Amino acid sequence: MRFGVIVCPQCKQVKGIELSSQTTKCIRCGKTLQMKKLKIFYETDSQEKLRQSIGLLNAELDKNSTADKKIFI
Repeated sequence: MRFGVIVCPQCKQVKGIELSSQTTKCIRCGKTLQMKKLKIFYETDSQEKLRQSIGLLNAELDKNSTADKKIFI
């Protein structure tokens, strides 16, 4: 089974998904996402590597949003 990491285009929630799915629902905003329209940031066969990559992407997005906030403060 192949897994991937996506980011909801509406609310920016990072999520792990099964790549065989055609749709998935964002756990934060509830938007139904079409897999063919999403950017896959990372692919793996390992659930452990999937969890790690979700954490790394969350950290990267958080770092970028913190930097943006500092500019406007």
